[in-house]
Amino acid sequence: MAVVAVPAAALVLLTVAAFFGRYFWVLDLVANFRPQIFVGLVLCGLVLMMGKWRRVGAVTLAAAVLNLVIVLPLFVGSPGDPDSSAPLLRVLTYNLRGSANQSYAEVVDFIRRNEPDLVLLHEAYRPWELAMEPLSSDYRIIRGRSDDLIFGTLVLLRGQLLDWESYGFAIDEPRALELEFIPRGWDRPVHVLSLHANSPTDSGRAALRDAQLEFAREWAERQEGPFVVAGDLNSTPWSWAFRRLLGAGLRDSATGFGIQATYPADRNPLVRIPIDHILHSRDLGVRSRQLGAALGSDHFPVLADLELRS
Repeated sequence: MAVVAVPAAALVLLTVAAFFGRYFWVLDLVANFRPQIFVGLVLCGLVLMMGKWRRVGAVTLAAAVLNLVIVLPLFVGSPGDPDSSAPLLRVLTYNLRGSANQSYAEVVDFIRRNEPDLVLLHEAYRPWELAMEPLSSDYRIIRGRSDDLIFGTLVLLRGQLLDWESYGFAIDEPRALELEFIPRGWDRPVHVLSLHANSPTDSGRAALRDAQLEFAREWAERQEGPFVVAGDLNSTPWSWAFRRLLGAGLRDSATGFGIQATYPADRNPLVRIPIDHILHSRDLGVRSRQLGAALGSDHFPVLADLELRS
């Protein structure tokens, strides 16, 4: 049983350590894998219990329950009762994977079939901008990339554009784009912040990611009326920086729809985590939420139907 007790003890320690991600970036990475830690703890705990290491097994299963409590809201939380008569806004956010993905026709076809009102394409470089031109008859296309950068966020929207602003896409900039527009069928504008945060692969990039999410939190606190924060946030719902962002009056559109892990799409499903998000203000509800096919990227696209609620 010792061969099981050792990894069980390690997983218990990781469960506790993940609460301190605010103080050490590696521990925040650990928090991203709470579902996987839960599965590992359950397996170890059951084996220990059957091997009559009941005290160790009980502690292991208790740690599993703790992880379950943290993850469970995505499954049991209610998105609210849908109202088919409410004005609808279909949002698509998708990290294209830049030049590594050349499935241009497949992405255009996906957009045409699903008819989103707002499309946020991250890591879009020049060939992707050209590939989206056939959609210009249906969408207003906004290029967030400046000429001196390889890629940025490409926006396609249907409705009345009121204003937009890019906050820069260099690695040490907010990597965000703000939109104000009136969707078709709406009688009021919605504000949108599209964000592509840095991947926290070292302490410096983790600090930049946290600063970019803090930028989004401060932006959300200033908003009035319906608003949305969406994009590749490079954080999961269990990251401390993500939880802090939600504290700015935002709700996670994944609530009630499960984990819907988006990355890495080209790896084993057991290691996937949800880092692509559509967050919304409290006066918006979620009618549906789903993932699309990877379409050549290492991310799955996220598609959510948001409705205006009183």
